[in-house]
Amino acid sequence: MNLDPIKKLMYEQDFKEAEKLLQKSLKTEKDKFMIFYFLGLVYFELRVLDKSIKFFKKSLKLRPNNISTYLKLASLYQTMGDIETSKNNFLKSIELDSNQIRSYYGLYQLKPKFLKDEYYDKIKNISLSTKENSIELAISKFLLSKFELSKNNLKQELILLEDSHKTIFNSNLQYNKESDFYYKKIMQKFHNKIEFLNPDKSVKQKYKKPIFIIGLPRTGSTLIETIISSDNNNYLSFGESSFFHTGILEQIKKKNLFNNDNYYNVNNIELDLADLKNYLYKRYSQFNYSESKKEIIDKSLDNFFNIETILKVFPDAKIINSTRNIHDNIIAIYEKLLAKLSWAHTIKDILDYIDIYLRIMDYYQKKYPKNIIKISLESLNNDKYIETKKIFEFCDLNWNEEIFEFHKRDDLYIKTSSNVQLRTGIQSYDYDKYKRYYSLFEDYKKNYKWLNN
Repeated sequence: MNLDPIKKLMYEQDFKEAEKLLQKSLKTEKDKFMIFYFLGLVYFELRVLDKSIKFFKKSLKLRPNNISTYLKLASLYQTMGDIETSKNNFLKSIELDSNQIRSYYGLYQLKPKFLKDEYYDKIKNISLSTKENSIELAISKFLLSKFELSKNNLKQELILLEDSHKTIFNSNLQYNKESDFYYKKIMQKFHNKIEFLNPDKSVKQKYKKPIFIIGLPRTGSTLIETIISSDNNNYLSFGESSFFHTGILEQIKKKNLFNNDNYYNVNNIELDLADLKNYLYKRYSQFNYSESKKEIIDKSLDNFFNIETILKVFPDAKIINSTRNIHDNIIAIYEKLLAKLSWAHTIKDILDYIDIYLRIMDYYQKKYPKNIIKISLESLNNDKYIETKKIFEFCDLNWNEEIFEFHKRDDLYIKTSSNVQLRTGIQSYDYDKYKRYYSLFEDYKKNYKWLNN
């Protein structure tokens, strides 16, 4: 079976079309392993978790030693909050191949204490035998940095962490360069210079009051998302969808604006509004596992680039800008291995990205004060009652204290790295956790004035 069309649809987040193609292939293909495996992936993304488990297990019956399937099952059970089953699947993958670095990484993400000292030598050997500029090498160095952290050897921790970030960036160099170009050139320059064409009134408004959560990673955005959706049966949370980015990019590509030479000669981006609406409605509506949910929550953090477009498509949308102490935020980003973020692998790139974010948000906060609210992680931790009431009032939602019991929900679905932490409820904020790292950006204070606040 040619899987390229399936992979393309998955990349475009058109999961319903991928499901249709796969279900059709079940009737014609003799070797069903990959069909079962990809159906497991599709239903995982669509949050139909019982079906996802079913098809992953079907694929295992055909290939019982397939490590990738055990890793996906481990991630799935982690998302569901079943820590023990998730752990057992990671351990099974290690049993099948002790050189599988992603298994050790998965255990660490599940709970740092699961990364046992006895794994150190194995991970060290993996790092020495893995090819240069590979994701596997980056992960092994990252895990070695955590061993150094556990011994309070901060200098060696930072050396390994920096090396890990360099490796992950170089592992997919072309993608990272294109991504960097997109964020720093296209979206920064044209976020407020978009001309909307074809406001076709025949395109019926599908969602009336969607909620968008934006900001920087590691700011408590998942906590906000989970609290809002906990006692509001009308809202369906999508997590990080990237639908707006892909919709805009499709139109940019059609107009040949993504070519470097041509791009700098244009002064604005023209978007077909009717076409964009149809694209977005189709993408959002594929998550129709619950017919009762009529509104959406989209937590694509980098949608701060798209505020103008969001409010053109959804004029009554509410936008929550999730923030935290900027110095802590820098380190919280850097200490993670956010592989898909091209800008998160050096302190300088992180500062550049934050600088863009702060300037854009200052512009839009002034322009759309009725649509945008700023919520800090510290305030939410210090007084959860005042801050959540503020959020709920802003979004025209009914508040009650039961929202703080979100961690007890059976249907809690969290794919971010905050998964395990959030299942114990709202955590107390550690104000001293990152202070010992502040010297990392001491030399940058002259160029970034906001660092002095």
